[in-house]
Amino acid sequence: HENETNKRESAKIIVFNSILMMAEEKIDLIADISIAAAKYANHLAMVIEDKKYSYQQLFHIVCQVYATICSREGDVVGIVAENRIETYASILATLFAGKTYVILHPDFPISRNTHIAKQAGICCLLCTDLTHEILEPALTIPKFCTSVSDFEQIPDTERGVPPVIKESAANAYIIFTSGSTGEPKGVPISRSNLNAFYRAYRKLGWHLDETDRMLQMFELTFDVSVVSFLYPLTLGASVFTVPSGGFKYLNVIDILDSYQLTFAAIAPSVLRLSRSYFQSIQLPKLKYMVVTAEATDVDLLTAFRPCIPNAAVVNLYGPTEGTIYCTSYTIPKTGIKHYNGMTAIGEPFSEMEMLIADEDGAPLPCNVKGELLISGPQLMRGYWHDPEKSALCLLRRSDGKVYYKTGDLCYRDEDGVLMYCGRKDTQVKIQGFRIELGEIEYQVKQFYENAFNAVVIPLYDDNHLCQMHLVIEKKEEDTQQLVQYLQNHLPAYMVPSKIHFLQSFPLNASNKVDRKTISKLIR
Repeated sequence: HENETNKRESAKIIVFNSILMMAEEKIDLIADISIAAAKYANHLAMVIEDKKYSYQQLFHIVCQVYATICSREGDVVGIVAENRIETYASILATLFAGKTYVILHPDFPISRNTHIAKQAGICCLLCTDLTHEILEPALTIPKFCTSVSDFEQIPDTERGVPPVIKESAANAYIIFTSGSTGEPKGVPISRSNLNAFYRAYRKLGWHLDETDRMLQMFELTFDVSVVSFLYPLTLGASVFTVPSGGFKYLNVIDILDSYQLTFAAIAPSVLRLSRSYFQSIQLPKLKYMVVTAEATDVDLLTAFRPCIPNAAVVNLYGPTEGTIYCTSYTIPKTGIKHYNGMTAIGEPFSEMEMLIADEDGAPLPCNVKGELLISGPQLMRGYWHDPEKSALCLLRRSDGKVYYKTGDLCYRDEDGVLMYCGRKDTQVKIQGFRIELGEIEYQVKQFYENAFNAVVIPLYDDNHLCQMHLVIEKKEEDTQQLVQYLQNHLPAYMVPSKIHFLQSFPLNASNKVDRKTISKLIR
């Protein structure tokens, strides 16, 4: 009798789990935005350049753009990146219409935008200024103006929300990242990928609702902008974007303070640049701070903690190919796990698998460093129309699972936490020794008590011999004490041969330190 009861209980659990899985599979990010837009029509949806837009006003524009692109043949829509309500409405309209969006940035070279437009095969271009040329004139792609001349004239009346066209296999967006050959690589993220991410992201334990005020500080060409913009709209919450003029890091701090935001995803470079202001920054309303886009310094976070006394701090990691984020680490106030001062990246999202592998793709045991490989429903199918690059980066193992080779060096500690150790391409070999540039950078930051940032740039001479150039983000000074410190803390072959100073480090569109530009500046 007891065995029969146990069997029935087990069967109930199996049925319940099956129902739960089916319900989760039906979770759809765009559909949830549609529900929230109807439910919270009069709520504040977005604040852009201090202008406020309700959900009704936002979706009034969405409906107009939706009607335009639904009448066009072709599945890929180009959108010019502008910090305007029309740009965000165009993204939503494209997703609601079941089409794919590609962002073209007006600050990028015309040749790059033209290459991306051709490669993506965009059917039309949405922008607010038809006179602004971002493509070569020879490329004849229909342009549509989405401009609203006066935001106060946007009707704040019920217009409804357009129907959601669901195509799980269709691409939601294509992001073009820098390629090693100089040719941008297209990373297509399907609706299925995006919904898998959305399912996992919701499980991270956020306590957020329609009353929250959330930051969107990232360029639309960078995939963190996708979650920074779309996720708040599933809640009926408000999105605050960052003005493009002036110093971006000061704009971010000002918006966090002025509007008393409750959620912010921030690149560590923003914190680093604003470090001299930490004593005057107080953000008691912030509930969550996500650090993302690049490796996070433990000491930088420790110094910033008093500014956000009530916030949980979470480190989120993921390559574009794995749909925005795929691991998380909630950072404690003390006892932070790190490697050479770089915060741990934590544990995989609920449906993702992580593998630390050697050069041949074989799994490595705990505490042994290797390349991080990722697999799961968030993983792209392959690069856009580029099977050769896809074959180089995607590995099919004997169990049939496909893994993406991230190029990131990691290891799992004894608790199963993933530790980030830098990029494979930041390893160099000198005198037969394999050197991690991050270890040198860590020692330099220790010397300066983490008050200044530093990068090590490997440069090769005419004889293909590698020399390590140390670049420090501060005013030029005498380096005798620094050199002595490094000689006392590093093997002789790891001490940089030359030291440079830059007043401030250049950042790329993803708010990461632009090592390529620094390399050009010091040559």
